[in-house]
Amino acid sequence: MKRRSLLSAFAAITLLSSVASPEDVPDAALPEAGAATATDDAGADAAATPPAESLPFLGPVPTEKSKPPTVAEWSAAKNLEAPLSSTACTLRRVREWLRFRCEVLNSNSIDLVTGNSNDVFFSVRQGGGECIHDPDQGEICWDALETVFPLRRGDRRFFQITQRTGGYYIPGSGPMVRTYVVLSEMWVEDEPGPIVTVSTW
Repeated sequence: MKRRSLLSAFAAITLLSSVASPEDVPDAALPEAGAATATDDAGADAAATPPAESLPFLGPVPTEKSKPPTVAEWSAAKNLEAPLSSTACTLRRVREWLRFRCEVLNSNSIDLVTGNSNDVFFSVRQGGGECIHDPDQGEICWDALETVFPLRRGDRRFFQITQRTGGYYIPGSGPMVRTYVVLSEMWVEDEPGPIVTVSTW
């Protein structure tokens, strides 16, 4: 009995002596003061992610002039948040350049109604948008219309996309059209950035 008690005491002493004290832990195993943890990194990444750009106030927009973006740059850009749920339209910005693109069934035209026409580009592809198959009419494709223009201090522009409605005013007068969507862009000289608005019908 006495021998068993001595063995138990010896085992307890051996176990205690094997536990490392803080002084025995290598420096590499201890976190440095101020060292970032995984949680800190995740929080920093979230804080570094800028909020999505949305209308009507855009920016910051570079004031230096640059060349129009490439197809790859437009493809990599994200859509801006805009009230376009009732239309198949998107807005994207690369540097100071803005692209306004819509897919319209039976489109009529896309026009710069008023404003500075410098460096304003248009593209119209009949049937270049989404297509569906109709049992009666066969394949129906939307038209793809877009304009690309720079956002520069002092500019004011107003764009309009119109759509054919299928009717006629009088024989020979041309198709009846309606306004599908309009876009207004304005950058007042003393303002920090441009104001862009979109209205749909």
